[in-house]
Amino acid sequence: MALREPIGESIRTSSLAAVAGLIPHYILFYAVNIPLLTDQISEWIMARMPSRYTVSILEHMGAWAKPSAQTGALATLGFVLFLARFGGTFVRGRRATAAVTVVFGMAAAFALSWSCGYASVLGSVAFWAPALGIIALEKRGDEKRSRVEVAGRRQVLVQMARAFPLLMGGGVVAIAAESFLRDRWLAKRAAQPSYLFPFETPADRLTFGDGLVRKAVTPVREFYGMSKDSVDPVVDTRTWRLKVTLEGHVLRTFTYGDLLAMKRELRYVTLRCISNTLESDLMGTAEFQGVHLWQLVDANALPPGIVETALIGVDGHDDSLKLEYAFGPETLLAVAMNGKTLSRTHGFPVRLLAPRYYGCRNVKWISEIRFVREPYHGTWQRLGYTNEPVIHAASHIDHMRRDGLMIEFGGVSFAGSRGIRAVRVRANGGPWEPARLEPALSPYTWTRWVARVQAREGAAIEANAQDGCGAWQTLAPTNPFPNGPDGPTIVIARV
Repeated sequence: MALREPIGESIRTSSLAAVAGLIPHYILFYAVNIPLLTDQISEWIMARMPSRYTVSILEHMGAWAKPSAQTGALATLGFVLFLARFGGTFVRGRRATAAVTVVFGMAAAFALSWSCGYASVLGSVAFWAPALGIIALEKRGDEKRSRVEVAGRRQVLVQMARAFPLLMGGGVVAIAAESFLRDRWLAKRAAQPSYLFPFETPADRLTFGDGLVRKAVTPVREFYGMSKDSVDPVVDTRTWRLKVTLEGHVLRTFTYGDLLAMKRELRYVTLRCISNTLESDLMGTAEFQGVHLWQLVDANALPPGIVETALIGVDGHDDSLKLEYAFGPETLLAVAMNGKTLSRTHGFPVRLLAPRYYGCRNVKWISEIRFVREPYHGTWQRLGYTNEPVIHAASHIDHMRRDGLMIEFGGVSFAGSRGIRAVRVRANGGPWEPARLEPALSPYTWTRWVARVQAREGAAIEANAQDGCGAWQTLAPTNPFPNGPDGPTIVIARV
């Protein structure tokens, strides 16, 4: 076995090789639009990150959260190259070491691409050829050399060590900045929402709660936006088409103008993200307008044996609905939100609204509706999440204030399309007291409520909702994977 070079030198070499490989890779991305390996890896990382970390990062880093995931992709590539470099230490001889390094590297590259779903041959060659070339041909610290060569080599290593933080720091910043600036550039190219129907929050919803609860309807700019993408897509409706397919055959094709020309239904819908923790609040209500699937396809004309309807976005995110639910009255293909056409963040030109389920099933940027004869496993099911991401009854306490010995507070409760029948509250595990509810805007939205309890500062204030089927919100926390967050709503009083 060859002597192993110092770990620090291996890390420097593999890290610099990763940065070097990304240069031609990004050049080809901008020249011929190959998919980016860093995008694919960062999306793979984000999809598998526990919700408590994902939500915290999004809350604290805002627009820089997703670009920062690109640095994780860079680290992943550097680690794979390090493993390849390490593999070469198990043989003697420069040529044999280089050959084994390349073999290790190619195996690791294939495993990484297969794991994250990267399929571009040109993109793979653009990155791995120069990167593997560097780690295979770069001389190792344990190679025999003359005294002069050793001395010269040491000087090179010293210079590399000094330059390494600057080069790698620059690489990290460049990767994150490119993703951030690309997103901003695409945002400027995206179609801006235009007025499609009159919208204003109902006047009778403006005073409920006297400042203790959130707005009845969430402004678009405040509505949470989540996706699996490191950079969200931009759709050009001049070339975009919505295809309806069966077994690889196109049944019908619709333009954006076709959808806008159809009779559209208006309804209020609440969306809640499956990435919520028991404390987070990725949830919003808007007035959407859209069409039903039965306006596009006659269910009676489909051949027997169709079990599900798959919906595929231009970004590759996909999910499915049971055939009966897809054609049912709850499901809507939305084209507008709060009076305007959808924004890029919220799925322009068309997105799914399936209010029974968490937001992950409500596919955005839809480009294909596919009828299938076998159960279809979408993005999140392939990651191990449930096939039926039905929303659990949950509550959120918005604001509190003190009134003598009493604490007044308000919030919202939501249970998907099951609705909310009642909300109860208590302090420090004491007796339950009923909250006062505002009627929901629709069968598919949250219910706002207000309540009062006697409690001192520092007391544990709890809200608990009963869904329309009579089931109460769970009192004990459960693992949010794979069925979504489920548990109590408890907030410490700070007033």
